[in-house]
Amino acid sequence: MRKSFTVFAALFAASLAATPFVVGASNALATTDASDTVVMPALVTPIEVAAVPAPVAAETCTRKVRVVYSGYAAPASSCTVAAR
Repeated sequence: MRKSFTVFAALFAASLAATPFVVGASNALATTDASDTVVMPALVTPIEVAAVPAPVAAETCTRKVRVVYSGYAAPASSCTVAAR
């Protein structure tokens, strides 16, 4: 038990010591952004945004609906459905 704990502690200490070297090496090998690009300001044109109401669709009775329970609601006035 003591030997495995010592090995674990040694590996943990080595990883803590190696971390700055690994991070430094990866930063040294990283490519830099190209500095020869020129940034020009973009022309921004403000636009007016207005809400547009949705068109009201007329209710039609062209759908075929299977009525399981009837009598809960009155049918639409534009529908001519024969009462059973």
